[in-house]
Amino acid sequence: MKHLMIGVLFAAAAGAATAQSKAVAPPSSAQAVAIFTEAWKKHRPDFDLQSVQVLKSEAKQHQDRRWITYKLAIIATGTDKGTREMYQKKYRCTPEDYSSVLKLEGGSWVAD
Repeated sequence: MKHLMIGVLFAAAAGAATAQSKAVAPPSSAQAVAIFTEAWKKHRPDFDLQSVQVLKSEAKQHQDRRWITYKLAIIATGTDKGTREMYQKKYRCTPEDYSSVLKLEGGSWVAD
């Protein structure tokens, strides 16, 4: 009986976690920009980010897994942490169609 109760409690907790992840709303464009800006600054110190613009987005779901793909336009300037040829040059980057992704992880949207 004790094992049955533990199984029921575990199943209820798993169901509640699944329901919570489904209840999380997709981020607004402004929130997505903030998440991508933070990720770019962390992973690309060779560029000083001026702006990120969301051109399009597409929400996806497979079973309990949720993610959103984005088409972005990014304006950045090369820093001294990159190549000499790129230093202080301004670039407009449009990553491949929908290659920028936010995934739902632990109830929060994070850059993938």
